[in-house]
Amino acid sequence: MLQLALLPLQAGGDTAGVDSTTFLIGMVIGFIIGLVIAAGAGYWVYKDASKRENNELLWGLGVAASLFLLFPIGIIILIAYIIIRGDETAAEPMQEGTAGGDW
Repeated sequence: MLQLALLPLQAGGDTAGVDSTTFLIGMVIGFIIGLVIAAGAGYWVYKDASKRENNELLWGLGVAASLFLLFPIGIIILIAYIIIRGDETAAEPMQEGTAGGDW
């Protein structure tokens, strides 16, 4: 059982007034929120990579796992994907001389 109330907050010996059940509920809610964010970003990367004919499974799982397990590194990997993914999709290839598609 987690005994957060016994952990001192500062050198003076003051203890946190948080019950272990409250702490556990907060941890579970944080876990679920992190899982939802990682799964959503991984799904978006998977769908985007499949449109651009990249390795969608590797990118989707890599971004989702890194966001969930190592959040700051996951953000860097997500930004790297956005930078290197390319502008051309399989459905709408860019044509020379057009900017933003045909009107």
